[in-house]
Amino acid sequence: MVFSGSLRSIKVWDILSYRPIKELPSQNHWVRALVVSGNYLYSGSYKTVKVWSLDTLEVLHVLQSSGGSVYSLVLTDKYIICGTYENLIQVWDLHSLKQVMTFTGHTGIVYTLAILKTPGQTRLFSGSYDKSIRVWNLELMTCSQTLVRHEGSVTCLCVSMGRAFSGAVDGTIKVWV
Repeated sequence: MVFSGSLRSIKVWDILSYRPIKELPSQNHWVRALVVSGNYLYSGSYKTVKVWSLDTLEVLHVLQSSGGSVYSLVLTDKYIICGTYENLIQVWDLHSLKQVMTFTGHTGIVYTLAILKTPGQTRLFSGSYDKSIRVWNLELMTCSQTLVRHEGSVTCLCVSMGRAFSGAVDGTIKVWV
């Protein structure tokens, strides 16, 4: 299955036929973030992160966000993390589903998140409308670095081979070691 978000729904697609299988309604706004992990689908919309069963395609849990629309989602082995319209990054415990932290510091929408796991440390990278990337230490729950090299909103991040890559509306890609 493949998933796509739209206004007030998530579409479920057959990966072989490229045809829609089902539409998951009851979203409260645009679905801007989707992550599949294990037997679950996580969706981000206006003030909510929903946890869906991939077996039944039913909502199992709804996490409330205080940061307006959820624009980005990422998971670690411990946390569900979302970036929001109101410049916040919210962190929930993956197992208890209780909110454990809200990171502040960005001055614009948090469009993108990525995780870099190294021995002994897990770092969260967040990219924002404010043209910055922040690096968060998830063990200490602190911001360890602010990277300001883009001249436009940072809209995408990925991690590969121990490096972070960022893309922005200024048309550039940066590599962070």
